[in-house]
Amino acid sequence: MGVDPDQERDPPASPTPLDFPQYVGLNDKDVKSATDFKAIYRNLLTLRKPQDITIDHVKALNLKIETDVEGLQIISDKDLQGLPPLVWDIMNDDDGNPSEGPKMGNGVPYPPLEKYEIVKKELLIDSDDAFREAARMPPKPGRDRVRLTQTRKFWSGLERMAQYWDTSQDEYYERPAAASKPEEKATANTTQEQQPPADTGVSSPMDTSESPTKETKTYERVYKGRRVGTGSEMPSDIREDTMRGLVEMVAWPFQCQASVPSTPPRLNVQGLLFPVRHTLISGRVPQDRQAARSGILEGPLLGIQCREETKFSAEGPGSWAKEYCDLFREVGAMLLLAQERAREGAVEVKPGEGKWWTTMPRFGGAEHEGVTGEAANSDNTKDKDEQKDDDNSQSVHKRSRYTNPLISSRRAMRARRLTPSEKWKIIGPGTSLWDKRMKYMQIGKPNDSLYDDVSLT
Repeated sequence: MGVDPDQERDPPASPTPLDFPQYVGLNDKDVKSATDFKAIYRNLLTLRKPQDITIDHVKALNLKIETDVEGLQIISDKDLQGLPPLVWDIMNDDDGNPSEGPKMGNGVPYPPLEKYEIVKKELLIDSDDAFREAARMPPKPGRDRVRLTQTRKFWSGLERMAQYWDTSQDEYYERPAAASKPEEKATANTTQEQQPPADTGVSSPMDTSESPTKETKTYERVYKGRRVGTGSEMPSDIREDTMRGLVEMVAWPFQCQASVPSTPPRLNVQGLLFPVRHTLISGRVPQDRQAARSGILEGPLLGIQCREETKFSAEGPGSWAKEYCDLFREVGAMLLLAQERAREGAVEVKPGEGKWWTTMPRFGGAEHEGVTGEAANSDNTKDKDEQKDDDNSQSVHKRSRYTNPLISSRRAMRARRLTPSEKWKIIGPGTSLWDKRMKYMQIGKPNDSLYDDVSLT
């Protein structure tokens, strides 16, 4: 529900200050002509927790870092000049008449320019008008109601974020405290009637109470603005929904979607699995309707990380360099994107598949009884109990079938848990590391390019 910034309420906590990472100690002198991948692997082996990441781990990545870059210069003018013209600029012939332009990689025509004109128009709407419309609030007096069609989900998420971060309309002031409620007055009068003061006719010299004709005014601090809390208190789902709305309003016309990874993202570095945080991934919807209904995507095209850290400076004993950990996460996410896109046309080889330790019995092939002792007895007891439950359920089912013949006689088979001894006897490769709902493809990579440019949001 939206919040009216003109409504008085209790003041929220102080705004959360933003402390962006400062990569002190990294400079261009540390960049080498060739990256030592063995050093990266050795450094990863020493990590046990995020607090173990130091500047030496970052230097081994051989990164060139540019700071204090304006938003419009994240993609340099040089890179923009090398891009091909927009597809809408070449969809007109020499006479200015519309012609059939090129198609996307899946054979579908590009979306019309009108869709992006609508998105552009809605993004330029005044924030206050868009917030009130997204929150289903009437417009301010004298203002027309705006219309949100392609960007409603994004504006709704942004309005919720503003309730914790937007300080542009913060206003604190004091006002006289509100008068007591009639119920409170009635209670106070009843109490006074029950306990009347003793009237001796002589005023006490220690009586310092004020005259009943004087009134003591009390003041209370109130607030007007958008915020209901501070940024550090904002639920993480608000940030994720806002980013999802931003990506989807651009991706949908290209038949792309944003979804949550179905398996935990892990970067494979020479057999070492390094966990990577991916909040959302964007991919293209396949043309096969059955695959599209199953939630399968092609790609990935884009990776999204939503992090809730607001302070990165090291202060006090026991502190650690959070900025290097944050940089490690970003690099790991980009490497994972490149690794997944490079799987196009490949067949997954599960960890240990085809190796002797996943095909031969343990202890070099020697016979073994498996789990013995109390563990084996507990397994046997568990098996007997499960068998007894099955017999009881079957007997109850038989009686119910004769009682009501309209009920189907089929009984849902419940999955039985494997006992420790049964798990011990299983020999096979590890679990899959590939996302079953992603058809890996290098969408957008030029055919004549030796490199795959990846980006992270």
